[in-house]
Amino acid sequence: MSGRSILIIDDDMTLLDLIEYRFEEKGYEVTRCTDGNSAIKQCKIHPPDVILIDLMMPKMSGQVCITTLRNTGIQIPIVAFTAIDDPLIHEEALSAGCNLVLTKPCKLSILFDKIEQLLSKSE
Repeated sequence: MSGRSILIIDDDMTLLDLIEYRFEEKGYEVTRCTDGNSAIKQCKIHPPDVILIDLMMPKMSGQVCITTLRNTGIQIPIVAFTAIDDPLIHEEALSAGCNLVLTKPCKLSILFDKIEQLLSKSE
């Protein structure tokens, strides 16, 4: 059991259901948001240990959400989890303040390992 919390930000409800279930199996407390605005509000109310964010969402892109979170002083690890396999977009996400970019589809074991590595570095 990890005892950690994760905020998953994605507008794909099927993916959200799958990932939420798998993180809960690993002992994470999962909060989910379908857009950047609600994610920013959620982080102010209950900051998670880590954020997993899609880059392509309605209302607010992942890059804008990441930049906004960083500008509010949030320093927790942020992982971009995106279907966009474009090095330029990945670099923009990293420049916005995310710690890591993973391309969908990605084995969940790799996702879990990368998140655990980030969390152990931030302790």
